[in-house]
Amino acid sequence: MLKFFKFLIIVSFLLVIIVLFFQDIVVLHPIKLPKEYVYKFDEPFEEINFSPQTKTQINGLLFRAKNSKGLVFYNHGNADNLQRWGRHSADFTKFSYDVFFYDYRGFGKSSGKFSEQVILNDAVFLFDKMKAEYTEKKIIIYGRSLGTGVATYVAKNRKADALILETPYYNMADVGKSWLPFVSFEKFIKYKFSSNEWIKDVVMPITIFHGTKDAVVPYSSGEKLSKIIDCKLITIENGKHKNLAVFEKYHSELSKILQ
Repeated sequence: MLKFFKFLIIVSFLLVIIVLFFQDIVVLHPIKLPKEYVYKFDEPFEEINFSPQTKTQINGLLFRAKNSKGLVFYNHGNADNLQRWGRHSADFTKFSYDVFFYDYRGFGKSSGKFSEQVILNDAVFLFDKMKAEYTEKKIIIYGRSLGTGVATYVAKNRKADALILETPYYNMADVGKSWLPFVSFEKFIKYKFSSNEWIKDVVMPITIFHGTKDAVVPYSSGEKLSKIIDCKLITIENGKHKNLAVFEKYHSELSKILQ
């Protein structure tokens, strides 16, 4: 028994070291792409580049729907790049919404270095650029996983028709606590993404999708976030962190929002 407890202490210590000193690897997982990379998708799209700062390029993809009702401004989760995230375009174009995806700094073809405030500023900048093209149509701010904090920040600072959060966290420290409850993540974590504070200032309708079997961001985190302000929480029974789109309930509820 003593050996077992020693083993647990050692493993826990190593996990703390990994989380605190390798946060970029644990939280972000970006995959870079060469500038000449050619995206391949089943749906037609337009590749767009923006420069929020000199010598900085943010790479984005715009998928257009037939008889478009408006735009979904999509803030993606961690890992990979637009070649992965662009595959979710049909979830929105089938409801006659254009959808804009972009890569954070350091992801895909986007240049620059990822930092929380810079990423938040980029998101607001990009939202303003896209909104200028959709002045007479609806705009939905969408965030998934890591991007739910970004989306909430944009919704706090800009007007839109709705905010949709898929597998959101209360804040990033809360996610860490779900893995290692004895660590004071709020003191050490590099990326705070304080959705629980930002959401208080959001004045548009908010919908949260979360699965009960989410092993990355626990359902309790999204549930706690939904209680801060008037939100609609869509519970996907047995849904995990990456598979909500395989459930019919996700699509049926999404169709109600994208009317």
